[in-house]
Amino acid sequence: MKKVNRYVPDVSQTVGDRGTEVVERVLTAYGVARAEDLPEEGRVRLHRELTLFFENEISGGLEPLRRSDVGWRGAWKRAWSRLWLRLRRR
Repeated sequence: MKKVNRYVPDVSQTVGDRGTEVVERVLTAYGVARAEDLPEEGRVRLHRELTLFFENEISGGLEPLRRSDVGWRGAWKRAWSRLWLRLRRR
């Protein structure tokens, strides 16, 4: 699955597939191919169904990743902690 945002942790493929099924079900009910083409009532329905789906699937919610754990800051932080651990072991 493609990540929405790099600060959001990954979900399992099965959860993503079931979420995609929810979206496809709403799109076919309104006879459109894209969510952009949904009428207002369809958008509300899609939002409600996805909200319920993710509340049930991920009951505790997703803990967002910290900015310091991602990108160049994360690489620098990991390198520094590894170096620090090696120096402490000596």
